[in-house]
Amino acid sequence: MCNMFSFPVVNCSDPGFVENAIRHGQQNFPESFEYGMSVMYHCKKGFYLLGSSALTCTANGLWDRSLPKCLTISCGHPGVPANAILTGELFTYGATVHYSCKGSRSLVGNSTRVCQEDSYWSGALPHCTGNNPGFCGDPGTPAHGSRLGDEFKAKSLLRFSCEMGYQLRGSPERTCLLNGSWSGLQPVCEAVSCGNPGTPTNGMIVSSDGILFSSSVIYACWEGYKTSGLMTRHCTANGTWTGTAPDCTIISCGDPGTLANGIQFGADFTFNKTVSYQCNPGYLMEPITSPTIRCTKDSTWNHSKPVCRGLLKKHNSMLMSLVIQVQLKCGSFEHRSGGRSSRKFNLVCSLEIAVMCSPPPQVQNGKVEGADFHWGASISYSCVDGYQPSHAAILSCEGRGVWKGEIPQCLPVFCGDPGTPAEGRLSGKSFTYKSEVSFQCKSPFILVGSSRRVCQADGTWSGIQPTCIGNHDRASLRVFGDEDSSS
Repeated sequence: MCNMFSFPVVNCSDPGFVENAIRHGQQNFPESFEYGMSVMYHCKKGFYLLGSSALTCTANGLWDRSLPKCLTISCGHPGVPANAILTGELFTYGATVHYSCKGSRSLVGNSTRVCQEDSYWSGALPHCTGNNPGFCGDPGTPAHGSRLGDEFKAKSLLRFSCEMGYQLRGSPERTCLLNGSWSGLQPVCEAVSCGNPGTPTNGMIVSSDGILFSSSVIYACWEGYKTSGLMTRHCTANGTWTGTAPDCTIISCGDPGTLANGIQFGADFTFNKTVSYQCNPGYLMEPITSPTIRCTKDSTWNHSKPVCRGLLKKHNSMLMSLVIQVQLKCGSFEHRSGGRSSRKFNLVCSLEIAVMCSPPPQVQNGKVEGADFHWGASISYSCVDGYQPSHAAILSCEGRGVWKGEIPQCLPVFCGDPGTPAEGRLSGKSFTYKSEVSFQCKSPFILVGSSRRVCQADGTWSGIQPTCIGNHDRASLRVFGDEDSSS
């Protein structure tokens, strides 16, 4: 008799929280996270996101991406003009620096600058006046930049430029005015930003020193996945990352092949998956071999295929590995004295044993296809509307009446994120069968389309994806006629 098994719905563990980040909707999150559920993060003010902002629970109970990081925004060194004094040692978001001039020189421009959320310093770099009338004083040369011109008297012209990988912010040319001040804004050379490099599916960022010019990011794949592409990328002078994010593909050991005088079960040859074998009737598996082999992370199977040997030795009627006790009773015969048999007598015994499996395990939201439970027979599973099998599964009645094969789960159909309309809000974080999401528009925008949508059995959302229309677009609402936007 086969044992009955219960199979829990696939859930992902809590992905955790990210330092200096907010997890969206966390007050409504359950203790477990179902297949298809997404979790989103955004960084608090003063921090920027490195990695993926959204994680989704996959069918194997794992999140599709690793947790992102929220790194502190840095504005870099603000620069110090000639004959000036800089006060302040922190250059991260919210930090303030102060400028003053040496001797009797006067400060022209902002005496205070603040590191802003866009990673730029507020205002422009100030400068100190010259010692004599008609002179503007040395405005300095920006860090990572160069200056053409070295005269600071009235009507003198200076030109500024930046090194490769830096962009000039401020005035590229400045003229010394008669009042002793320079025209325009003091330039600064700011490192080019390459933006978020992204996180590969089934991979993670293991090291990063930022997203500005000359920064690097190093990737790694999860266990059981192999890399395809470069694992290190660099931020270049033109504001792009070298190469592309690597592909992390699951390790495959390849088809181990069929078994002579046996049957193979299992068609998934990837990491940590198993393939099982069973010998045909009249054959027995050698005891030193294993009926099941597993794909390892080095792309090889952990054992060799088993071997099936015949039960009977050649030219011998002795059973090798099967022990059966049979009691035979023969009749008695008389023969006359001196008589002898003309030939040898052979006694042939045939033995038939009917092996059956008990009914196969039931699957929640699924049903068994097939009613033959005899040895060697196979059954399969199908799912009710709105659910789909985790994998194509066939179970076979084997051995001493046990079902062999991986029992599937019937998982709810995933409709995917329907998207949030511009100037609107989406309520609802579950996108699986029968899940409901609702939409609202920010004031004064008007919602056109369906304010409520439900994930259907065919994997599509009911209704029409809404949009938020502003005042200047309201005339176009006539296109929609009398459609009820609240449906």
